[in-house]
Amino acid sequence: MNRTILTILIVCFTIVYVLADNNKIVLRDSGNQHNHFDQPIPADQPDVYLDITDQVIIIDGGGEVTYYDVEIESMTTWLTVISTQVNGTYDTIDISSLAPDEYCITITSPTGHEFEGFFQIE
Repeated sequence: MNRTILTILIVCFTIVYVLADNNKIVLRDSGNQHNHFDQPIPADQPDVYLDITDQVIIIDGGGEVTYYDVEIESMTTWLTVISTQVNGTYDTIDISSLAPDEYCITITSPTGHEFEGFFQIE
């Protein structure tokens, strides 16, 4: 009985660890100023993930808008290294050409919301 419970716990913790969003890029709505009140998350804010293994950024918009304009800027040179438009439902951006650096990703929806996040390539 105890062995079965222990096995179930180990399997559950393993699943939680594997499914954790360790590679999620945290976005903030650059239109909202920091204050002491929680602002509602706009419906068109996508989930963004860095997949360093496949060298892509995944943008999961859920279909709230038809597209997003995306710019990726080097934090060292302040130059825009990628500027593209992606599908509003789900799309990827190839980042295999990016050098090791820290980057700022800016995502603009057609509704005018602008989201900003940071990621690093080592």
